[in-house]
Amino acid sequence: MQQKLVAIVIGGTGMLEGVCHWLVNEGYEVLVIHRDLAKFKTMQLRSTNPEQLHSISVDYHEDEQLQSKVRAALQPYGSSPDLIVSWIHNSAPKALPIILQEVQSLEKPWKLIHVQSSSSFFVKENTTVPATCEYRRVYLGFVMEEHGSRWLTHEEIANGVIKVIKRDLKETVIGTLKPWSKRPR
Repeated sequence: MQQKLVAIVIGGTGMLEGVCHWLVNEGYEVLVIHRDLAKFKTMQLRSTNPEQLHSISVDYHEDEQLQSKVRAALQPYGSSPDLIVSWIHNSAPKALPIILQEVQSLEKPWKLIHVQSSSSFFVKENTTVPATCEYRRVYLGFVMEEHGSRWLTHEEIANGVIKVIKRDLKETVIGTLKPWSKRPR
């Protein structure tokens, strides 16, 4: 019997919802970290296979709850996700390290798609990942239009992240970051 593919998506009821649906269609069991259960259930109803979307209802600012709920959610799968797609606001700097701590002992290779804000491009912080992790970084830029610029839509973000997963791109900007002075305010 082939083992199921498992993904954790942080931000899956918002701008990464399209990624969750795509992963389900690719055969993944998708564990979605979210704060709003009603929003998760609505997203689940839009899925072609809602039974493959699993709720991890927690505020990722709450360190101990996050660790406990991720650990419990992974147990049925042998504590081994194949993929983590992470969009975490800068207000929770411990959230990703806590999640990574729960999967650091994995011996099999797995991927982390780390989605970051456009301003993170200029900081280039180093994310420490386990040796078995294949780290991929995605920066969210903006779109230049005839009369100015705008931020990316959820659909553009999801499609960009899916492209990164399909093509296994190491570092990507969705949209553009240039000219920085023309970004939306």
